Amino acid sequence: MSTVKVRKENRVLHVPEGQVAKFLNQGYDQIDETGNIVKRATGGRMVTLQEYNRLLDRVAELEQELSAPKGAKQKKSG
Repeated sequence: MSTVKVRKENRVLHVPEGQVAKFLNQGYDQIDETGNIVKRATGGRMVTLQEYNRLLDRVAELEQELSAPKGAKQKKSG
């Protein structure tokens, strides 16, 4: 059975393919040999309220851009 690399913060592990789902649920990302994410974690992570609110603001901004008429120019906030 072959192994795949998973990473959580600065910890990198080589795990059997059959256990990847377990590690994804524990907050590990599956990565390739160069460190790029192949599959994102499905659980086991905490997001700060500040980060969550920032993402909610970004989603609202993108939804507003999508709902704007195609010819209208959007003023970028930031």
